[in-house]
Amino acid sequence: MPTYSIKDLENLTGVQTHTIRIWEQRYNLLSPDRTATNNRVYSSEDLRKLMFAALLNNNGMKISKIAELSEDEINDAVLRLTASSDANTESHIEKIKLIMVEMNEAHFEKMFSHLVLHYGFEEIVIRIIIPLFKRLFYFRHTKSVSISQMNFMNAMYKQKIYVAIDGLPPPKNPNHKTFILFLPEREHFDLGLLFCNFMARKRGFNTLYIGGNIPIRELQDIIEKNPHSYLLSVASMTATDLNEYYSYLLSLCNAKEKLFLTGNQIGTVTITDPRLTIFHDYTEYKNFLDKL
Repeated sequence: MPTYSIKDLENLTGVQTHTIRIWEQRYNLLSPDRTATNNRVYSSEDLRKLMFAALLNNNGMKISKIAELSEDEINDAVLRLTASSDANTESHIEKIKLIMVEMNEAHFEKMFSHLVLHYGFEEIVIRIIIPLFKRLFYFRHTKSVSISQMNFMNAMYKQKIYVAIDGLPPPKNPNHKTFILFLPEREHFDLGLLFCNFMARKRGFNTLYIGGNIPIRELQDIIEKNPHSYLLSVASMTATDLNEYYSYLLSLCNAKEKLFLTGNQIGTVTITDPRLTIFHDYTEYKNFLDKL
């Protein structure tokens, strides 16, 4: 069974350490074990209860009331909250974080289907899934989330995005320019790129998805075979020098080809070139496609 420090609980739930201690001491919300050096050690059940308590508290329920509820009553209250059509985005993110910690595929399937019904696939990814993964990058850095939990979420999301892409009709206009989607060298995290592919395909554009860790020499050959295309790249976790990589890529392109960039690390790109457009988030990319 995994165990968590009080700092792990703070990272995963957003409840500050001193508040956790108050909720323990004043309301007996949690009963952590102690190490030989008297440090608190929390179980998965403790994490689950704190996540639920924080979710209910953030939505107006007093912590004194929450502490009086049984486990079943807390579960029912959370279920009613997250099933509500007016539940806020943060509530959904917290619920999916808990599903990730428990690695409960059945619960993920049920909740994701509910969200798709109410918001649509694209809005779910922009409003919930992408913000969640941004937090997970931080959690992995602090080791609050295990590799297996991250892999679980990656797999769940990929299943959904593949199904969504496969369900799209063929491009409406075969004469549209093609979007060539790729990741730079030493970049393997392709969830954002898959979503960019989905958004372009959904709007009837042709796409050529070539995936991650693409050397420049291979891109050169692809560009030559697909002249006047749009090049689209996402950089989230790469160790590659992005300015050097993309500058060299632009040197291979003609005046009519354009390079579009997005991802967590795009803020490090300082290239000045009229053929380059940077999208600071996926909503900017979505709006660009709608106007293209």
